[in-house]
Amino acid sequence: MKICLYCQGDLETRHVTLDKRWRGELFIIENVPALVCRQCGEKYLDGTVVEEIDQMVTDGLVSRQVTVPVLTFKVA
Repeated sequence: MKICLYCQGDLETRHVTLDKRWRGELFIIENVPALVCRQCGEKYLDGTVVEEIDQMVTDGLVSRQVTVPVLTFKVA
């Protein structure tokens, strides 16, 4: 079994949802295969998965769009 670099928890294979910002846009990528720490939730992606995500974003392979509210934090 693989171990988390941060907390030494056990990693398990899951499919996760990630967000990626590129050229001023926010992309949400669903169903991404990853190793996830059972203890702290840290996600680990294989290099080929990262390359595929980058290619999807640069190719603009959008399957659907959602509206996301934006809030601005007011500094006192």
